[in-house]
Amino acid sequence: MMTTAFLIEFRLQGFARRYAKWVEFRIHQEAKRLGIKELKERRLVSHITLFVRERPNRVKRVASEIERTCRKYTLVPFKIGGFDSFRNPDANWLYLDVEPSSELEKLRYELAQNLIRSERIISSTCKPYDHTSKYKFHSAIGKFDPRDKDKFEKLLNYATTKCSLENFRQHKDSIFNRLFNAITRHFFSVKGDYPLINLHLLRVTVLGRRSLIQAEYDLVLKKLLSRRQALSRYWTRRTIDAFKALQESLKAELIPISPKSTFFIGDLHLDHNNIIKLVHRPFNTIYEMNKVIVSNWNNTIKKNDRVFFLGDYTGPLHERIYYDRLRCWTSQLNGVKTSILGNHDQKSGCIIFENSKVIHVDRRYFLLIHNPEDRSVEWHEWIIHGHKHNNDMDRYPFINGEKKTINVSVELIDYKPVSLEYLLSLNLDSIKRMQTITSQPERW
Repeated sequence: MMTTAFLIEFRLQGFARRYAKWVEFRIHQEAKRLGIKELKERRLVSHITLFVRERPNRVKRVASEIERTCRKYTLVPFKIGGFDSFRNPDANWLYLDVEPSSELEKLRYELAQNLIRSERIISSTCKPYDHTSKYKFHSAIGKFDPRDKDKFEKLLNYATTKCSLENFRQHKDSIFNRLFNAITRHFFSVKGDYPLINLHLLRVTVLGRRSLIQAEYDLVLKKLLSRRQALSRYWTRRTIDAFKALQESLKAELIPISPKSTFFIGDLHLDHNNIIKLVHRPFNTIYEMNKVIVSNWNNTIKKNDRVFFLGDYTGPLHERIYYDRLRCWTSQLNGVKTSILGNHDQKSGCIIFENSKVIHVDRRYFLLIHNPEDRSVEWHEWIIHGHKHNNDMDRYPFINGEKKTINVSVELIDYKPVSLEYLLSLNLDSIKRMQTITSQPERW
C-alpha cells in the first residue's frame, strides 16, 4: 500500500485570500529589490497550518480522524491581519498574523491530540508544539535566507507600513474614495485604523505528496470531500451558500448562559381538553392537567431562572379567549421566559414570540425551534424542539443522536422543565437514542 506524508491546513477564501495574494506579490517584489535570497521559489498558497507530519502515513485514516474530531464544530471564527516573523537558524519566515477564537484553539488542540493518540509513529515524529495547547496561528508569506538579517528587518518594516489592510483597501478604492477618506480623517478626526478581517474556518484540508489535496472535511456541510469534490466549484458554492444562509437566518444568543439556571420545555397545551386523548396524557381532567404542569414548572424554576419555551402554551382557542388565557397562565409561571412560536400560539398579546433562536454554550450551537421540520436553513448541530409530542417516537424520541434532535415536549420530559446542565451532563455526542427523560440512553 502506498503511503503519503501529510499536512493538515485550512485555506483562506474570498476577500482574505485576495488580500493575502496581494501581500505576497508585493513582498516578493520588495525582496527582489532588497536582494534577499528566497529559500522557496514556488509561491505559497494562502493557508494556515494546523498539523504537520513529515514521515509517510495512511491518509485515509488521518481523514477519518479529522472527520471524527471536526463533526462537533460548525462555526469556528478567527481574525487575520498584521505581520510578524519567525527567526530560525535555517530560515526567516514572514507571515500574516492570525488571531484565533477559543473554538479554533480547541479544535486545533483536540485534533492534534486525537491524531497523536491514533498511532505511535505520529506521536514520535510530529512537531513538539503539537503536544501542547499553545500554538502560533499564522499564514506564511515567504521563506528567506537567515543570513540577510538587516535586509529581512527592512522587509518586515515594508510589510507593516506598505502592505497593511488599509493599504490594500486604498489600493482597491477609486481616486474619489481616497480623497473623500483623506478629507474625512482630516476634518472629522476619524482614525485610519481598519479592523482585522473576520473569518470562519470552513474546511480542513489534508495534503499529501507534492502538496496535493488528498481529502477535505467541510465543517458547514458536515461532509468528508474527496480530492475531486474539494476542487469542485459546485461543492465550493454549496459550502458558501450554506454558510451565508446560516449567518443570515440565525443569530446566536451571545449573552452569558448558565447551564444550571437555563431550562427548556414545550407544548404545555393548557386548557386543551382534547390533548389528553391525542397524546395519552395521564390526567382525568384539564383541571388536573393544568394544576400538575404549572406546579411542576414552579417547583423547578426559580424567579430568575431562564426558560426557553418551545411553543404552544395553550390549545386552539378563539382569539379573545386565547389572549385572556395566555395572560393568565404565563403570569403564574416562574422565570424569565423566551418563547418560540408554536402552531397554536398567536403573535400579538402579552408574549413576544420568536420564530427560532440559536444559543451558544460549551462550544456548541443549539437551534431552538417549535417544529424541527420547519427550519429554513440546513442545520447540522443539535436542535431542541417541541411539536412532535410522543406521536412520532421512532423519529423524534427525547434524544435522537442520528438526527441530533432533543424533543422537549412535556410528555417526554415528565411534564417538567429540563435543565441545560442535565442535557450537557448526558454527553450528547455519545448518545444514539434515548426514548424519554426517564429511559437509559443507548450509546454509540
